[in-house]
Amino acid sequence: MRSSTPKSPVGRYRKIAILIGVLLFLAALFGNIIGLSSGEGIGFGQIFMALSGILIVLAGAFGGKFVSGYRSVAIMILNTIILLAFLEFSALILIKTIGIENIHQVNQREQIQNRDVRESGLMFPDQDYHPYVMWRSAPVNLPLMNVNQSGIRLTYWVPRIEGTRIFALGGSAMWGWMVPDSSTIPSCLQKEINSIPGFEASVTNLAQNAWVSTQEVTELMLRLRSGDIPDLLIFYNGANDIFASFENGRAGMIIGNRSIAGRLSAQEDQSVTSPDGFILFLRSTNIFMLMDYLIGVDPEVTAPNVRFVAAAPCFDDPEFDMTPLAGATAALYLENYRIVAALSKEYGFQFYFFLQPLLCFKTDASRAARELLETEDERFLDFLGITYSMILDQRDDYPRLIPVQEFIDSEEMDIFIDLCHLNALGNEKVAAWIAEYLYAGLVVTSCDTMIIQ
Repeated sequence: MRSSTPKSPVGRYRKIAILIGVLLFLAALFGNIIGLSSGEGIGFGQIFMALSGILIVLAGAFGGKFVSGYRSVAIMILNTIILLAFLEFSALILIKTIGIENIHQVNQREQIQNRDVRESGLMFPDQDYHPYVMWRSAPVNLPLMNVNQSGIRLTYWVPRIEGTRIFALGGSAMWGWMVPDSSTIPSCLQKEINSIPGFEASVTNLAQNAWVSTQEVTELMLRLRSGDIPDLLIFYNGANDIFASFENGRAGMIIGNRSIAGRLSAQEDQSVTSPDGFILFLRSTNIFMLMDYLIGVDPEVTAPNVRFVAAAPCFDDPEFDMTPLAGATAALYLENYRIVAALSKEYGFQFYFFLQPLLCFKTDASRAARELLETEDERFLDFLGITYSMILDQRDDYPRLIPVQEFIDSEEMDIFIDLCHLNALGNEKVAAWIAEYLYAGLVVTSCDTMIIQ
């Protein structure tokens, strides 16, 4: 009889290893389906499981040969890491010696900021988190632009004497996008008020870049709650509410809501496992910075997409009717007006909502202005027109809602920087017009102090 050779336990273990490796790889591959992933996309845990599975499969398939091969590969990887670490440290020493760390920033936004400061003395500041309102401007200390630690921009020509306290609220158009402190609407308004005999008032610029009207009302409530009560509130807004609705496909959202929500729900992975995250990681190394300097790459990067807002996916549907969304946006904006009206009665201040002008509505736009509009999404311009019309159709019910477009249309010169921002001359003219409008509602008290009715 032929004796049977017992099966080698080593072969059995190798098969078990291959099976375990395959299971680990499949678990990593379908991690999102079976609940092993904390969010969309592939995370570090899944990558680790997949690599472990592959290594176990290779170990089971090649046995002893895998061990020797693994040892060789491990030595090569270790030597590569040591070499890269040495090069990274050497690059850091050279960067510090040459002094280029402030010339070639690793962040494109910082490069744009540096370029803007060099060319105009101005910049679009970063934003710091603030409770409830989401953000305020980060502190800035430049000759032409100053923002304090509370995120409040400097207003020029504010008198030291006590008088009527005026708060200016709005988005970047009121804040003063790319104009000096002295040329913001609040500063220009302060200058105009100072020229009115007997009218003693101080203007505070509480506007913030990219704020919608709900953030402005929230800021007002926070100040009222702390006892900081103005005599007069001036809102100069409207556009950002529409921008946010177009971007999100829903009314009542903030600008950038999808991006913020994505970060909070781990839907936007900015780790090195994502393409964007890996590129950012490479650009953050001293080796990349040094190479960038040595080959002479121009740090004067171009500005991002010139369009104000990217359309929400719903606008890509040919059957999508933007009218209900425009109606909801207008309704929320006017509801914020009513909230401010109710607060004004409770706290005893006066207010005006100045509906800011837009380039796309200017009846006699110049050729240069029309060229600016050609870069915008036609659906966006249509959405702006529908929403503004819905707001203005209800103007009779909101007596303190004042459209500025009618005044802008009477100006023949080009005063728009872009779709919604005015240059320094435009801000001066709007501020003078607002001051004249306010002056028409002034009365003199027994103390000969001008008070807004």
